Amino acid sequence: MDLSLGGRVAVVTGGSQGIGREIARLLAAEGADLVIVARRTEVLERTAAELRALGRRAIAVTGDVATPDGPAAIADAALAEFGHVDIVINNAGKGHNKPLEALTDDDWQASLDLNLMSAVRMCRALVPQMRARGWGRIVNISTRVALEPDPYFAAYGASKAGLVNFSKNLANAYSRDGVLTNCIVPGLIRSEAIDQAAEKSAAETGLSVEEVMARTLKKRPIPAGRLGEPADVAGLVALLCSDRGSWITGACFTIDGGIVRSDR
Repeated sequence: MDLSLGGRVAVVTGGSQGIGREIARLLAAEGADLVIVARRTEVLERTAAELRALGRRAIAVTGDVATPDGPAAIADAALAEFGHVDIVINNAGKGHNKPLEALTDDDWQASLDLNLMSAVRMCRALVPQMRARGWGRIVNISTRVALEPDPYFAAYGASKAGLVNFSKNLANAYSRDGVLTNCIVPGLIRSEAIDQAAEKSAAETGLSVEEVMARTLKKRPIPAGRLGEPADVAGLVALLCSDRGSWITGACFTIDGGIVRSDR
């Protein structure tokens, strides 16, 4: 399916690895030029080189979206390079496994800044020029624990639940102007962070990484029978960013292999 993204410019935060990297790769393969954002320059530049190898223009912007001025600086860099931005993928985010009673005010604030306010600030910087041009796509990446609260990820889940609500507000406010917003809620997706956690657990328990993964799936079975892959998320993101998704806005999609229970 040709999604006709040629000539579009996309900003992908957290774009150097995992879900963000796969989203950037697929958007590039569909014809979009890319601005990818992360904090680690070396990894970011490697991913940008992969995108250029696909024949697209791509710039790597090292920045911290969790800071008050970070998103505006990133937006300025994108507009200086391309003149406009059509697509924003707010993918940057991170959760920490910590008991609810151990969370400090600083923990809560850091989670809100990274997982919610980064998207708010990025949209504040880029939505006005989308509205002026009459076309835009915003896809916000949330998390399963935004819908199924977990007391070991309370700050992360609450901030990402705010992102779900913010997405609907954006859609209600700006869809009439051609700027469509949707939210995606991934389940357990294989990533560098997941692999590192499994390796750490394996070293501590004497199990193999495969055994650690098997125990994880046994504890909370995924109906589809496997972990998700970044490509499982990227395909829907690309559709939502295209004109083929032109009547999809204000929606929240779970991509989780069926693990989120319908009674929650």
